[in-house]
Amino acid sequence: MTAAPGGAIIEPVSKNLVELIRRHHAEEAPTALEVLKEAMDARGVITDDDRRVAAERSGLPEAAVYGVSTFYDDLLQPRGRRHIRVCTGTACFAATGDAHVDALRDGLGLELGERSEDGATSLAETVCLGFCHASPAVRDGDTIDAGPGVVERILADAARSAHEPPPRSVLGEPVLTVPGGWRGLARARAELTPEALLEAVEAANVRGRGGAGFPAGTKWRFTANAPGEERFVVANGDEGDPGSYIDKVLMEGNPALLLEGMALAGHAIGARHGFVLTRSEYPLSKPALEAAAAAARAEGWLGDTFDVTVVEGAGSYVVGEETALLACLQGLRGTVSARPPFPAERGVHGQPTVVNNVETLCNIPFVAERGADAYRALSPGATPGSKLVCFNERFARPGVYEVRFGTTMRELCEDVAGGLVDGRAIKALQIGGPLGGILPADKLDTPFDFDELAAEGCMVGHGGIVAFDDTTDMRALAKHLLHFGAAESCGKCFPCRIGLRRAHELFADGAPVPRESLEALLETLELGSLCAHGSGMPAPIRSLLAHWPEELGLG
Repeated sequence: MTAAPGGAIIEPVSKNLVELIRRHHAEEAPTALEVLKEAMDARGVITDDDRRVAAERSGLPEAAVYGVSTFYDDLLQPRGRRHIRVCTGTACFAATGDAHVDALRDGLGLELGERSEDGATSLAETVCLGFCHASPAVRDGDTIDAGPGVVERILADAARSAHEPPPRSVLGEPVLTVPGGWRGLARARAELTPEALLEAVEAANVRGRGGAGFPAGTKWRFTANAPGEERFVVANGDEGDPGSYIDKVLMEGNPALLLEGMALAGHAIGARHGFVLTRSEYPLSKPALEAAAAAARAEGWLGDTFDVTVVEGAGSYVVGEETALLACLQGLRGTVSARPPFPAERGVHGQPTVVNNVETLCNIPFVAERGADAYRALSPGATPGSKLVCFNERFARPGVYEVRFGTTMRELCEDVAGGLVDGRAIKALQIGGPLGGILPADKLDTPFDFDELAAEGCMVGHGGIVAFDDTTDMRALAKHLLHFGAAESCGKCFPCRIGLRRAHELFADGAPVPRESLEALLETLELGSLCAHGSGMPAPIRSLLAHWPEELGLG
């Protein structure tokens, strides 16, 4: 808060907006984002009249609505009657070096973000479609095609739905790859008080699966103890790490397990309502969750005691950060907010809120049904439980696998995923998403666990394992990663907004990269950025500097 002349206190604008949203929420008014998405679906472009209508229906000021309309990719890129979105994520880059993007540009006669003059066709960039196991991927309307021949099929207007292999487990007793059966919630309701369930989650040491690895039980305890009129549970289904499609597999293939985990979180903290924010890049996720929620209500698992609302995002990577996620969920511009206060104190509608990654919540039913000891016994590594990992198309057996913490990267890549296709050698791995460091092939005996990977400048992160084979140009990889970082910055803090663009420029023109300038930029990003997007992007670049300096063209 700031003081106005005369000593009056001015509340922060963001808090005022939340209060407006909360008041309209009671009236079941749509959010500004929902209204703008409807307009985009109807006309393929957002007009000033659309913004005025969104302001009237949502109760927000027109200036706030303008901010929403100019933030999200789904509202910015004009749509033709046929809207084609090409994935430029890291797995697709590893597959073709972006040759598929150039081929679509040439074949359609359009640049990314352009619509033909007659409005028939548009071409847009998207990251990521969640088909990293079959890259490259292209979305034509709501059909996602991927793999060999995809460009030719798109240009022939003959897109077909790509095959999705079912997830597999190497555990004798799988946790995440078996259908949810509501047994954990049944036991919790019959035998476990909220405090007993909370203590079990704390004892199991369920670490967050979204990146930071923060203990779920600790986060739940903070929320349960925070003062507030009501509490909420939010599942973060909008973590769009290129190369990771675990959330997509869970939300679409095992939605009941996620809903059960959310209901258990609600039981533990005293919440009666939860929200799932899904990615618009995954068009099947919201329908799958809504169908599972309807079935759960019919069976008595959801409804009066705890219920769930599913909301779809609008195309923004940084919305995977929890404060940006909550802003998006409430229909606002998805920018990051300074913490404290944390969502556990002030989240949805200003009330205490648990925000957990999808996979984190999917671990909870096992703990509720079987107990903390059984959960801890699943893994020989330092971290209890199991973990889903996913392999990109460079591997012989790509897909999602449930594995044990502590397994070496070599065992995962060679024994589980079968090594690389065509007998190619692994040059490097990026583990955990675009903020993860890059592990060279001579470090493959590193165990897959939080501390061991961190010691190599890497991270468990979101569980994506993207392999680069021995043909990969590491300077081109640096340029690719920095393009993504700059494009996806929310722009709220200047170190990230300016620093990532400047770093990308150093690699973009082919000139020698001044190492001293690059190091200074990376340090500024690490120390000055508001969230992990800016502070984390230097990690892969530092890996490239450490292991492949001769390929970066340093000056």
